[in-house]
Amino acid sequence: MNLFPLGTVSAASSSGSIDSVSYNFWEPNSAGCSSNVMHNILTSMFEQQTILARKKSEPYLIISYEYNDIFDREFKQIEHFVDSIEGALTPFWAVDFSRGQTPSSVADASGDWTVSIDNTRFYSIVLNQKASRAFLWDGTNWKEGLVSAISANTYIVVDVDTNNYGALTLANAANSLVYPLYEVFLSKEGLSAFKSTNYVNEKVTTSKDGGFIRSGSINLVTRYKV
Repeated sequence: MNLFPLGTVSAASSSGSIDSVSYNFWEPNSAGCSSNVMHNILTSMFEQQTILARKKSEPYLIISYEYNDIFDREFKQIEHFVDSIEGALTPFWAVDFSRGQTPSSVADASGDWTVSIDNTRFYSIVLNQKASRAFLWDGTNWKEGLVSAISANTYIVVDVDTNNYGALTLANAANSLVYPLYEVFLSKEGLSAFKSTNYVNEKVTTSKDGGFIRSGSINLVTRYKV
């Protein structure tokens, strides 16, 4: 699995790697994350103001990550990830932080996790539709998996043991949030919205944090209908 902004993830680990460089998971700061459903409808106006409308494509989601004054090492992680997907040609997985929920409980179900939430409409057990995977994160470690069952507005069952991606334990899952996980493409704008602000002198901080601080946004487009 290729997870933004980690790169390739492996079993029982909450980190990822790109070209043998290890990265940790972190969420966008500033305004954080927003997402909007886009309905691609074509309309034609006639003489008597009658409108003909037809659906050009299935609805999709645009997820926007907003960053404010992130360190040079953080921007380089994003940049490295974008390079690894050949700019925008390769789909990858991303979390929609704007749709997070606090589970009332997370329980074991024969190795899977039953995540109790009162709004399940973002999720689907059908592949290539809505969010067919879920992501649980406690701020340090995470766990993700395929949504294998849904009880409407009661719970989702997440298959966390087939691939075992992430190091979040069941004991700590009770303090986590659950988010929909979508397969996405990077928008054509790429990283063009990022601008340099201040410069951090490497002599007065760690070498990894030295360099220009940047602010900007990155937009992701879901691959399948939502």
